[in-house]
Amino acid sequence: MEFTLFHHSFEILGGSERVAVAVLNVMKSLGYQVTLITLSEINKEKIKKWDPRFVDPDKIVIKKFPLKFGIYKALYLSLMTKKERSFSTIGDITWSDYSYIHFPWSLTDNLKYIDNYYKYESYIGNRKLRMYYLPYKYIHRMFFRKSKTKLLANSNWTRRILEISGYRAETLYPPVDISRIKIKSSNRDPKLVVYIGRISPEKNIENIIEVAKRMKDYKFVILGSEGRNKKYINYILNNSKNLNNIFIRKNPDDTEIIDYFSKAKIYFHPKINEHFGISIVEAMAAGLTPVVHKSGGAWYDIIEEGKYGIGYCDIDSAIDGIKKASSIEFDYSKKIYQFSFENFKKNLSSILEKIS
Repeated sequence: MEFTLFHHSFEILGGSERVAVAVLNVMKSLGYQVTLITLSEINKEKIKKWDPRFVDPDKIVIKKFPLKFGIYKALYLSLMTKKERSFSTIGDITWSDYSYIHFPWSLTDNLKYIDNYYKYESYIGNRKLRMYYLPYKYIHRMFFRKSKTKLLANSNWTRRILEISGYRAETLYPPVDISRIKIKSSNRDPKLVVYIGRISPEKNIENIIEVAKRMKDYKFVILGSEGRNKKYINYILNNSKNLNNIFIRKNPDDTEIIDYFSKAKIYFHPKINEHFGISIVEAMAAGLTPVVHKSGGAWYDIIEEGKYGIGYCDIDSAIDGIKKASSIEFDYSKKIYQFSFENFKKNLSSILEKIS
C-alpha cells in the first residue's frame, strides 16, 4: 500500500514539522510505502537529532518554488495534493484524503465568531499583513471550496473555526514526546519562568519582555528557535538586553531544555490564540505550572479553562498568574496522556486503516 505525504518545508522545525514526522512514523509502522513531497531539500540528520522518531520515507520528491513567501509556498504545494491515498500536514484545507489543520488561514475572518481576542491577531489588526493574506484567502477558496478532504484539527478550538465555517472535522491532538521530557524534581526555583518556542512575531514574545520589566525579582528564560524574521529577533534582543532578569538562549538543544525544565517552577506562554501549544504540554510533563492566555487551544484544550493551569487576559493578570503559579501545584498525570505520541499513533492508525 502506497501513501503520499505532503509537507511544505522542514527548514525551520516546529509544531507542524513534529506532526509531519509523527505521521510519517505511523505510516511506516503500518507497513506503507511513503512518498514525501516537499518544497526544499531535507537535512535528515538535523531532523533526526531534533526528533528521533523521524524515519526515512521510501521516496522524497522536491518541488521547487521560486518565491520565499511562506504561506504562498504552502498554497503552491497544496495545489498538488490531488492524489489517491494522500495525507497533508501543510496546515490548511487541501485536496488530500486527509488534511491536518494547524490553523485554517483561509478562514481567518471567521475567528471573530468564536473568540473575543481575534482582534489581537496580527493578520487582522495589521493592515499590511491583511493585504499579504488577502490574496491567499481568495485563491485558496477558489481552488478548495469543493474539496472533499477529511479534516483533522489540532484542537477543539481549531475544530470550532472549521465548523462555524461549514466544515466537519475531527480533533486529533498533535503528538508530544512525554517520556523524553518527563522530569521529577523537588528543587525548583519558584521565581524561575521559562518559555520555549520560535522567536517570531506571531508568538508575541514582546509580552514576556513587558512582564519581565515589572517583575524584577523573577528570572525569565526564553529558549527560542530562530524564525525567518531576523528583524523581529533583533527587536527582541535589543529590547531585552538592558533587563538583568531576562535571558535568551537561541536554538537550545534537548540537554539545555531539560536542564531548565528541571529547575523552573513556571512556564509562561505569551501567544494569544495559540492553536494548540506542544511546548505547554512538554512543560506540564516536566512538572512546571503553565500560565497561558485565555484563548485558543492552549486555554480550552490543554489546561481546560483553569483546571490544569492558570489563565490571563492582559499583562496585569499575567503578572498575577505568574505569582500564583509560584506556589500552586496541579496533577497532570491523567491529562497529559491524551497528548502523547502513543495516543496519537493509536488514533491515527485507526484513521488511516479506514482508507486502506
